[in-house]
Amino acid sequence: MLYIFEMANNHQGDIKHAFKIIDQFSKLSKERKITAGIKLQFRQLDSFIHPEYQKSDLKYVKRFQSTRLSKEQFSEIVSHIKKSGLLAIATPFDNKSLKWIKEFDIDIVKIASCSIDDWPLLREAAKINKKFILSTAAADLKTVKKVYNLFKANNRDFAFMHCVGEYPTIPELADLDRIKRLRNMFPDTEIGFSTHESPKQRSLAPFATALGCTILEKHVGQPTHKYSLNDYSCTVKDMGGVIDEIEFINKALHGKSKTQKSALKNLKRGVYAKEKINVGDKIKREDLFFALPVQKGQADVSTIDKIVGTACKRNIIVDQPLMLSDLSSSIQNSIIEKTRGYIKRVAKLANVTITESDVIEISAHFGIENFHKTGAAIVDKVNREFCKKLIIMLPSQVHPEHHHIKKEEAFELLWGDCTLNLNGKEIVLNTGEPVIIARGVKHSFKSKRGCVIEEVSTTHHPGDSVYSNPNINKLELKDRKIRLSLSEE
Repeated sequence: MLYIFEMANNHQGDIKHAFKIIDQFSKLSKERKITAGIKLQFRQLDSFIHPEYQKSDLKYVKRFQSTRLSKEQFSEIVSHIKKSGLLAIATPFDNKSLKWIKEFDIDIVKIASCSIDDWPLLREAAKINKKFILSTAAADLKTVKKVYNLFKANNRDFAFMHCVGEYPTIPELADLDRIKRLRNMFPDTEIGFSTHESPKQRSLAPFATALGCTILEKHVGQPTHKYSLNDYSCTVKDMGGVIDEIEFINKALHGKSKTQKSALKNLKRGVYAKEKINVGDKIKREDLFFALPVQKGQADVSTIDKIVGTACKRNIIVDQPLMLSDLSSSIQNSIIEKTRGYIKRVAKLANVTITESDVIEISAHFGIENFHKTGAAIVDKVNREFCKKLIIMLPSQVHPEHHHIKKEEAFELLWGDCTLNLNGKEIVLNTGEPVIIARGVKHSFKSKRGCVIEEVSTTHHPGDSVYSNPNINKLELKDRKIRLSLSEE
């Protein structure tokens, strides 16, 4: 969690007062062992405010002018922030202030919500090689997407921050659900929370943390006989309480039981021999039954997909437990382990998510020992009136020619390389260019370096694939399909 302490106008244009705030929050950060920074606001007031309004009574003009600091004073504050061990963070509100970002060597650049569509500022800022955090209050997601594309195009490290532009913000207007919308729309982007509720109210920060925020921004200050705090700024004591609540929720979010696995193991059904199994026999599902208890070293129901098809190392009589040591470390097990690791690696490269709830099968048309040459791994994501699968191929692997009687499908390359053969015509798949395969059309596909393909189709029916090689058609589905789990346990 990165904590951003927004000092803004709480320094009141008083550099000594700013130092006191920095020192107090530096001490808090060290005591609580948190990563934190002090945030400043940069405006070149002589050009930021129109000449005719420099001395006006407009609310914000008056405030900015009354808390004005010189470049030299800001330089002193930034130096003090860095010496205190905190990160120096700043919000530039105009293009001229971007020079200060470079001159002061600011660690993180914050873009305010009012500037989320300030394209002259954003386009120049995106050229700076810094970490950016961009607030999104009141911006529609179409605008946020445009900002995303701009900073992605410039290869910048950036995060979005949810906030509400009301000061203070009452909980009823917090719109915390927007955090989920931002995370869903930008899954590769860090999301933070800038919160403006009164410190007298219950903090919303722990709820934002539970929703996945990893950055928290809060206005801070220190009241004195001379300076008072506004309704949405926190003292060191206030922030200490917020940190307590966030640490509590983080423990609840990430803490894992170390004993539940063994406790639940005792409630699982163990695997026992229903029929006599001789040494060297391949274990079949019908050879087994399941019952309490699970004895030490015995296979249980969670391992059934790894047991079936594995050769037995000893004679097992009826009603005897099947022990894990009875299973041979066969070629099949080795291939499955290698395939499991490969699927995990290429899923990351293709930026796709495969979960434990997804059904994963290895299609081994000429036996598992030849899987590296012929076959594919198939991940079933959805199968209703429409169907979505992921097809994952090893380097130099070929999926044999076949056609479907009922299913119409489309292939789209997500990662790697794949050549599709449709009725004898080779088509090189390209990302973003789906290819439709009509019912009855014979097709095969292969990959040189390995690939991930997204298949979208009509409903998948088991046994709907008719292979050109009659030897494959003779096989039962169970003889050429092997269920695989991503878990290694």
